[in-house]
Amino acid sequence: MVKSQPKGTVRGTLSPASIAASALKLGDQEGPEAMAIRRIAAQLGCDPMALYRHFANRVALLDAVADLALADLALPDDHDPWEDRLRSLLTETRRAALAHPGIAPHIAARPPLGPHGLRIGRVLIEALRQAGLDDRQTVAASQVLIAYLSSAIAMAVATQGRRDDRWSEAAQAVRDSSEHRLPADAMPAVGSVDQFSFGLDLLIDGLRARVRDRPR
Repeated sequence: MVKSQPKGTVRGTLSPASIAASALKLGDQEGPEAMAIRRIAAQLGCDPMALYRHFANRVALLDAVADLALADLALPDDHDPWEDRLRSLLTETRRAALAHPGIAPHIAARPPLGPHGLRIGRVLIEALRQAGLDDRQTVAASQVLIAYLSSAIAMAVATQGRRDDRWSEAAQAVRDSSEHRLPADAMPAVGSVDQFSFGLDLLIDGLRARVRDRPR
């Protein structure tokens, strides 16, 4: 059943910013299922068609909500080493996305390209340039890192980073298929911070090696 907005709602004061803010708050409270046009309109106390006067479609609205979710993200210091900047930027972006469960799946599927998403992108590009990558490598590496971050957010949304029944099955498969009896209990849970941090370290190590080994 669609809930109605409490009395006192001021109609006729909608704006893209107010719609996105209300939808973000709604998603925080009720999860991804609340990210429907009718539910958002009910929260605002307006007709659903009123939202289309501010956004071309539902995807455009959710893009704005996704960008807003990253508004308070703390950016790394410009003077930090590039490795630390990348690690901090991606870790903080993952944290910020998962702090908003209603829009986190959308962030994973469509990394925001609004003003807040673009400022994250600028820091990412500058860190890669500081690492010593050329223009083509910078573009390619940024795409890889964004893809990794998106996948990590999606996995965290799906599993909450817990060791569930599927983790137990995978751990048993590792034991059964390993001649050397690998320590399956050391396997991080899918979507966990441990898994994300280890994978990010591997990517950064690979970037460092690429720069170190390229011809001079």
